[in-house]
Amino acid sequence: MTLFPVDDPDKVAFTGVLPAGPRPFVLGEGQGEKSLVFDQLFEILLSGDETDDQFGAWTMKARQGDRIPAHVHLKTHEFFYVVDGEISVWMDDQAGYHSKTTLTTGDFAYVPAGIVHAFKIENTTTVFGAGSAGFERFFHAIGQKTDATEPQGIFVPDFSVMRAAGEKYATIFMPEFRFRD
Repeated sequence: MTLFPVDDPDKVAFTGVLPAGPRPFVLGEGQGEKSLVFDQLFEILLSGDETDDQFGAWTMKARQGDRIPAHVHLKTHEFFYVVDGEISVWMDDQAGYHSKTTLTTGDFAYVPAGIVHAFKIENTTTVFGAGSAGFERFFHAIGQKTDATEPQGIFVPDFSVMRAAGEKYATIFMPEFRFRD
C-alpha cells in the first residue's frame, strides 16, 4: 500500500543515486540523496522504492540550533536513533501524553502517526531515522538539493513550499502549538 505519491517529482533530481527497486546495493558514507532543510542535512539512504513501499531510512546531521516548528504527520510513523550527539524531542498526543526528553548517543525515540512533535539539536548531532514508505521524500520537497556531506549554510523554504509539502506528505505544521516543558 502506497501512502504517498508513486510518481513523486521530488525524487526525479536524484535518479540513479538509489536503485529505485528492491535490489541489493551499498552506499558509501555521504553517497545518499541529500537535501538541506533549514540548518539540517538530510540524507536518504533507502526509499519506499527499494522496500516495496514498506519504509524509508535517512540520516540527519546538524549543529546546535533552534527548535523546529511543532508538526504532526498524519500517516507517518517515525523514529529517531541518536548515532552521536544530543537532541531534545517534544511529543504530545493532545489527550494526556506529553514529554520533553533529551536524547544522547545511543538513545531512541518513537513518534507514531498523529503525535505532535518537534526537536532541537543541542550540539553537533547525527540521527538515524526511518519512517513509513514515501515520507522520506518530504525532506526533498521542502529542502534544497546538495552534494555536501556536512550541514553547510541555511535554507529556509518559503511557507508556500512548506504548506504544499505538508499537504502532499500528510504533515500539518503547528507553529502556535505550545508544548508543556
